Amino acid sequence: MILIKLIWSARALDEYERLLDYLMPEWGIAITKRVVDSITHQINRIQHSPEQFPIFIKSKNIHRCIISPQTSLFFKASDNTIEILSIFDNRQDPKKHGF
Repeated sequence: MILIKLIWSARALDEYERLLDYLMPEWGIAITKRVVDSITHQINRIQHSPEQFPIFIKSKNIHRCIISPQTSLFFKASDNTIEILSIFDNRQDPKKHGF
């Protein structure tokens, strides 16, 4: 099976880095590793079958993948590319997140 090319937006990379910077001192290496593993697992699922994730904003073809009760990942999919747009804290209002 061919994987779809993955691109991270600058915003998503920044949010991912800030998430890890928060988790490590607050929750330790075990929880941080679990979160990283969950994100990696879901990204692999997205690369194999992006259509399995619901469209969040139809007009922009933005999908949402719930990583955990606290975290969602937003992405755009085309025939040959997945763009990770945001790693999002679910306690915020995604409609105000600027998509």
